[in-house]
Amino acid sequence: MKLQNHEIAATLGVQAPWRMLDLAQKNDETHFTGFKCFSVNEEFFAGHFPVHPIVPGVLHVEAIRQLCCCFLPGNPREKRIRQLEKVKFRRPILPGDRMIVEAEIISQDDGQWVVKGSCKTISGVCSEATLTIIRASEVVGGISEIPALDGEGARTPDIYMDTDKVMGLMPHRYPFLLIDYISKSEGTRVVAVKNVSSNEPFINAGFNTVPDVLMCEIAAQSGCANVLSRPGNEGKLGFFMAIDKAVFYRQVLPGEQMLIDIELPESKSRFGKGAGVIRVGDEVVAEVALMFAIVDA
Repeated sequence: MKLQNHEIAATLGVQAPWRMLDLAQKNDETHFTGFKCFSVNEEFFAGHFPVHPIVPGVLHVEAIRQLCCCFLPGNPREKRIRQLEKVKFRRPILPGDRMIVEAEIISQDDGQWVVKGSCKTISGVCSEATLTIIRASEVVGGISEIPALDGEGARTPDIYMDTDKVMGLMPHRYPFLLIDYISKSEGTRVVAVKNVSSNEPFINAGFNTVPDVLMCEIAAQSGCANVLSRPGNEGKLGFFMAIDKAVFYRQVLPGEQMLIDIELPESKSRFGKGAGVIRVGDEVVAEVALMFAIVDA
């Protein structure tokens, strides 16, 4: 069974720039293969290391999810990632590359599938991941009550790092700059803020909530911005290397404010690790443990 581009779009309901497959193929009940051509005109390249653009690592994972959702039983739009494990980003995918996505269902239970997936180009394997995909009702709408403006994430004059300073440390720009500011930095702990707008590109691309994989990118950007502000890291770059584990408890709606609360131990190596939670108010919506590399620009 094969799905072409227009059939994938109709099946998943996902529009540009978030459609990560040009062809999807069901080999048998547990093995799927997908294909994607990357053009320099992909919108995310404009904001993800614009001088030397690369496909965001979390979109490798999203390609695996989309491939599985094309063929898993039930409504494709009622499936989301519950957990990520052993995610490794091994090689960059560049403008002009062609990507093959492979997925294998290694176990399944009622409404839950554990999948091992990978993405590769002519250069070799670029990423690997283990995903737990669950059946979850599609969420529509947004917040139902007007929130208070004060609180831990409020944008007051004494925030640690405003948007301009964040942009001065990282090359990320629209549409892939995914934190608005850093509220506080206390020793090795950082609290960053992401306001979820109904005008977000991913909302207009067919997602009704923040895509699960983007929560990992948001956490990584929060950690990198803070580490790059430390003495000795001036002018360096941060690259996402791995997700040790991520668990997603609920979807985040337009109108909600995400607080990314990450612990970033000091490290003398070029590799850094961070772990923490993403909250909406006091409610934990995700937990993330990740690794990134700090390199010369």
